[in-house]
Amino acid sequence: MVVRRGKPNFTEGPIFVRLLLFTVPIILTGLLQVFYNMADNIIVGQFSGDPDALAAVGQTNTTNSFIINLIIGISAGAGVVVAQLFGANRKKELSRSIHTAMTLSLIMGAIMLVVGLIVMRPVLSLIVKPELLDKSTLYMLIICIGYPAMSIYNFGASIVRSLGDSKTPLIILAISGIINVGLNVLFVVPLKMSIAGVAIATVASQYFSAIAVVILMMKQRDENLRYDIKKLMLDRGLLSRILYCGVPAGIQSSIFSFSNMLLTSAISTFPVETISGNTIASNIDGITYTCMNSFTSSVMTFAGQNYGAMKKERIWKVFIFSLIQVTAIGVLVAQTELLFAHPIASLFVDGNNPNKELIVEQAIVIMQSILNPYFLCGIMSVMAGFLRGLGNSTGPMITAVTGVIVVRLVWIYVFFPMNSGSIAWLNLCYPLTWIFTILMNVVLIIFAARSLNKLMPKSSSTAAETVPEEETVTT
Repeated sequence: MVVRRGKPNFTEGPIFVRLLLFTVPIILTGLLQVFYNMADNIIVGQFSGDPDALAAVGQTNTTNSFIINLIIGISAGAGVVVAQLFGANRKKELSRSIHTAMTLSLIMGAIMLVVGLIVMRPVLSLIVKPELLDKSTLYMLIICIGYPAMSIYNFGASIVRSLGDSKTPLIILAISGIINVGLNVLFVVPLKMSIAGVAIATVASQYFSAIAVVILMMKQRDENLRYDIKKLMLDRGLLSRILYCGVPAGIQSSIFSFSNMLLTSAISTFPVETISGNTIASNIDGITYTCMNSFTSSVMTFAGQNYGAMKKERIWKVFIFSLIQVTAIGVLVAQTELLFAHPIASLFVDGNNPNKELIVEQAIVIMQSILNPYFLCGIMSVMAGFLRGLGNSTGPMITAVTGVIVVRLVWIYVFFPMNSGSIAWLNLCYPLTWIFTILMNVVLIIFAARSLNKLMPKSSSTAAETVPEEETVTT
């Protein structure tokens, strides 16, 4: 679907159903990414013939997520700016913001590639079990080659969603995923490329996604939304706004990933069977996380457009409806995963592996400790996305950093050693961090309400022509 004249505008009409319908394609897009990553792990675990391959790939997840989340966070900043300008109907600035964002995506992708190739092995050596280091490093060095493509796709997808189209990224990723799975099977089964094969397949599919999103953006009928390579630019004012919204969001996501890297270091003290079980559990809880985090994008778009249109009542309806929906979906998805935990976990392990049942058992223990309270992660994500949609990205970053420092790091280094033989005990740091961060975000929401009351003393029934240039809801 290409955004055209008559494109979705969320400043008018019913909210609850439209919010859910907009979020569903984002969830499906994220789930496709999760399923394709799961396919990588299933194929390498079942068919590589290497009993350590699954653990080696799994030990790279947090390092890879650190970089991915930084890119996604900053691309979300671009989405917020585009959504606000779209809601305010400021077409010329809208065009400049799109081209500034895409230029930034090229720069970020190139930086991540170079830095990744240089520092990857030293970083992995700090968190990966020594006997898995060479295999994990090989996997990540190949993955680094795909960072430029990943950056372009995520910025492009964020822009398209902010304009009301959540279906195009889903279509692109569906095709990309088919390519990924097909190449996985080709490289691992007949060609016996093992870890290198799944990495190459991932990179190839990422470049397809990047090319596809660029082509679709170049075919927009509205010239103010059309991407033109000749118009690549860095508008200083718009770049500043994108970074103001995006950098804190990227730091927030990366801080959680950094703490997960520390968790990976703690997990590396367990036997390989437990590490493999953790890899399986991480893949499965990734489904729940994707469902929860998808509401971050949708609430940013809905809140951002209505903030640009100066419609206070609609802004609060977006927030309340998002909380209701994310909680319901969080509980439903988590309980479904736990119901089918054993057969799902069994898919990842070769039937000839003598430790299969032990690995599956460890995976289920980890899943039970994380999934039951996972709806709290969704509430935390909605709060952060809501505040970003109003232009306040620094506040959620501060609460996230504080939550990680106060709760997660203290738990890992103070409380976990008291029961270091239990991985379920280690994973208690997740729900504790979510609760702590939610409580701090409640304070930010209260301040945001006061700021909105001052900025919009009366809710407008018609879309405003302009959005305040400098004034955003801050704390």
